[in-house]
Amino acid sequence: MDETLISDSQLTMLAGDAAFARGVQYYQQGMVINWDKSGAIISAEVEGSELYHVALKLTKRGLTGGCSCPASEGIDFCKHCVAVALAYRAEQAKQVQLVEGDTSDRIHAYLESLDKPLLVEALLSLIENDPVLHQQWSLKADAALGVLDHKALKKRITAALPINRGLFRYSQVSHYFSKAEAVIEQLAEQVPQLTAEQSLALVDYALARMDKALETIDDSGGFRFHCEHLLHTLHIQTVQRLDWPADKLAGYLYEKSFGGEEDRYPPIPDAYLDVLSQASQDAYHERLQQALDALPNQAATMEWEDRYRLIRLRDPLLKRAKAAGDLPTILALYQKTISDEKDCLEAAEQCIEYEAWDQVEAWLTYAAKCEKQNGYHWRLERNRLEIRLKLHRGETDAAAEQQWGIYQHTQQLEDYRQLVALMEAHDLVVDYRQRACDWLLKCITQPSKKMPFYQSQQAKDSLLEIYLHEGRLDDAQALCTEHPVSAHLLYQLAKALPSPDARLPLYLRLVRLYVEQTNKQGYRQGIALLKELKKSLETPAQYTAFAHMLTQLRNEFKAKRNFIKWLNEAFPDTHK
Repeated sequence: MDETLISDSQLTMLAGDAAFARGVQYYQQGMVINWDKSGAIISAEVEGSELYHVALKLTKRGLTGGCSCPASEGIDFCKHCVAVALAYRAEQAKQVQLVEGDTSDRIHAYLESLDKPLLVEALLSLIENDPVLHQQWSLKADAALGVLDHKALKKRITAALPINRGLFRYSQVSHYFSKAEAVIEQLAEQVPQLTAEQSLALVDYALARMDKALETIDDSGGFRFHCEHLLHTLHIQTVQRLDWPADKLAGYLYEKSFGGEEDRYPPIPDAYLDVLSQASQDAYHERLQQALDALPNQAATMEWEDRYRLIRLRDPLLKRAKAAGDLPTILALYQKTISDEKDCLEAAEQCIEYEAWDQVEAWLTYAAKCEKQNGYHWRLERNRLEIRLKLHRGETDAAAEQQWGIYQHTQQLEDYRQLVALMEAHDLVVDYRQRACDWLLKCITQPSKKMPFYQSQQAKDSLLEIYLHEGRLDDAQALCTEHPVSAHLLYQLAKALPSPDARLPLYLRLVRLYVEQTNKQGYRQGIALLKELKKSLETPAQYTAFAHMLTQLRNEFKAKRNFIKWLNEAFPDTHK
């Protein structure tokens, strides 16, 4: 129908100015309800002083119709008729917009045009042919009809998560959990309508059921994660709804965390802190402390399973004590659970953080006693803490000498920088900057017979790192000229040099290193370096030298056809 036939002017002619104005207000206030169209008849109800029924008929000449209100008596076009006509006109405009939209909009427009029985039939056909949709709508229907209870939901969970399936293919596992998701999503919607205790029992059952199902399902693809996330969220929300006493709730969470079911649930207590009262948190931590106190102080000799339980009991208590700044409790927890040097060093670090320097040495001594034969990493960490203790005592020379020992072991630039910083901050007599360079040069030029080859190579790289850090580019170039160094450090030097003339030989050396790898990635990296170098050239002489470099590479690597092909494509102007 041409919507100009229900324009504002047409409606004004039908109803009059006053009724039209009131009808506009009724429409804008959303008072038109239960709108429907069947053939040429538009029927609706309009809220007023009471509920009025409107029936309009579409004709080629416009609208006719009436209302059950006293002003119309089923004949005259009243304000309620105006409101319904405006609602119909707005709907028609929306339909036109949808028809002109994308595929989804046109489907929307088509569905809007269908009568309810046709929509129901179409939707029912889809539901009956899709097991996942059937699960979802079955739960919706049961909930709407009031026939859904916790027993029915439990049966749904059991059916959704069958066990002993022996599934390992991605397609099988994906299909399994896509069906389960439909039920778990509905569970998340329906469970809050049950009591908190019923909800908790259902979520616990669903988590246990999924855990059991995973015993014979290889879900390395992570298809369960959506179901797991929904159940974890639902469990936290359900715990928040419980009105249990603090001790009872703490006991329940403790049982879930230490009763062999901890992998099923979100991290306890961290994931629940926002929903637990302070009393419940206190009661839970008190449970942990009681369980910890009941264990013997034999962590170092325990089997791993027992030590793991000990650590899990300790860590939440430790986290809480650290948040409260309670050093005595922190140290008591470490004292109770010491199993290796790591625990001792963590305790020593806590003492330093709280400036309890009088207790640091005892923990470091204990760490040395606990040290294992292959505990190289922890030995270094202990040395670093000992340096901090010596600096606190004013023993700067001894601290620097210990830092020098660390650098000799690691040859890491950061340890060198720490050494130089100590020297400069305390005006030490020993020039550790020069000492480090002399020592590395000796390792390079006069290696001992016992020194492995890799240590000599490490010394070259370490010395180059120092030269680059100190800006000694001439020394760095001289070192690279005489000795092989790692490609990434050679590249750093090439980038640091101010002149393209100085960079050219280093880039040539780098390209050779990559091409000699004899693989596509090496070829591409070599060509990328050449492109980068070309962008930095400035003078005709440099371009000539670059062209000569390409000629050298073509002659040297002519047997590597892929490299030569890509080189010619990248630099066609230098290829004859």
